[in-house]
Amino acid sequence: MKLLSWRSLFATLCLAIILFFTIDSAPRSYALYGYRVINGLSAKLMCSGVFVAGRDAEAVFMQDVVPSHPLAEGVSYDVDVKTQEATVSIYGLFKQKAKYNKHLGCSIYQGKRPLLAVAPANSSGGFEWPATEVQSGSSLDQAMADIFAENQGQPNVDTRAVLVIKGGNIIAEKYALGFDRDSLFLSWSMAKSVTSSLLGIWADENKVDINQPVDIAAWQNDSRQDISLKHLLNMSSGLDFEETYVPGTDSTRMLFMEDNMAEFAASVPGIYVPGKHWSYSSGTTNILTGYLKQKLGGDLDSSYQFAFDKLFTPAGMHSAVFEPDASGSFVGSSYLYMNARDWAKFGQLYLQRGQLNGQQIVPEAWVDFVKKPIKAAPQGQYGGQFWLNAGEPGNPKNRLYTDCPTDMYMASGHNGQFIAIIPSQDMVIVRLGWSNAKRFDLNKHFASIIAAVAK
Repeated sequence: MKLLSWRSLFATLCLAIILFFTIDSAPRSYALYGYRVINGLSAKLMCSGVFVAGRDAEAVFMQDVVPSHPLAEGVSYDVDVKTQEATVSIYGLFKQKAKYNKHLGCSIYQGKRPLLAVAPANSSGGFEWPATEVQSGSSLDQAMADIFAENQGQPNVDTRAVLVIKGGNIIAEKYALGFDRDSLFLSWSMAKSVTSSLLGIWADENKVDINQPVDIAAWQNDSRQDISLKHLLNMSSGLDFEETYVPGTDSTRMLFMEDNMAEFAASVPGIYVPGKHWSYSSGTTNILTGYLKQKLGGDLDSSYQFAFDKLFTPAGMHSAVFEPDASGSFVGSSYLYMNARDWAKFGQLYLQRGQLNGQQIVPEAWVDFVKKPIKAAPQGQYGGQFWLNAGEPGNPKNRLYTDCPTDMYMASGHNGQFIAIIPSQDMVIVRLGWSNAKRFDLNKHFASIIAAVAK
């Protein structure tokens, strides 16, 4: 448990008074939301870090919570092993709890604690990496060393795992101190690409036309009635969802304060014609997971069994822990844990056009859909819940990562989580870490890896 000094408490009380009396009524709500958002973020990271990833509580606090927000020094936490809960408050203001549920990970909740339970999934079979010797003493070895050398600098880039897959073999694999093959890593927005995969499998099995409007009751009497699954998948729904990570905005309220994230995101008004405006939004992904849950029967167990039966188990991603919100709907935008090798399997699945271990898991047509640039994204940088490196139409030099191939596409998440799929190189590169203070330079490091393997 971390205790507060009287100096820290006095400082935050002064800050709260200053904020309250120097800002107008609209931003004032942001200031008040700020404390609750910080509590929610901290409770979620503490609970999942300890009970899902199996890490020491103080290590989670120092390595994950402290770099995540500037007021972390005021956070006090209690991790109760008996009840499997984490309780957090900042400078004694408010209180937030997150509860661990077996097989499901942790969920933040407001008020009454939810009882979430599912039958355990099948945890055998599927794809496994063939035995292979990792390359060493080469330019690839140097490229890997250069990445982890940045962990010694200030600010700490904090790369925790890097894997390189070539021709279906692991040719490089390295972990930072305190992490290994069994460590589970948080997806953040890499989960969006997994959510897309589940939608693709379901739509294919049920012959669903993703161009048809979704049947969300609250949308039927306004412009939102024209929003389709494709619009949601392409981040072009036209919804006025604010995806900035400032306390009190739509994204932070949804992820760290709401019991039903899909319902909250669906309540946002529409301001653009669907399909005409691209705007990255975690809310639209959680609308998708809520929608899929209803189509699968409306309960968490059905969603859980579908995810494992159709994707995680056949792909051999047995370490997967897909966390739900308090309403029992997967947080498809952000909360999925897997070990690094299982994240690499997800990349290999797409590299092999939806097939692993001789089984077509994701429809091949869906692979083509997710990596097709949408017209509304000016740099050709987005498809179906995957980031792309295609570049501006007619001017591919204007792309996100100028030293990496234009056919590279990625599952990408906050803090520098990346699974890069590069068909022209028959390669997958996975980088996992916690780069708050300084961004991991994907363009430099992945280009170096590609060049090293090509030698």
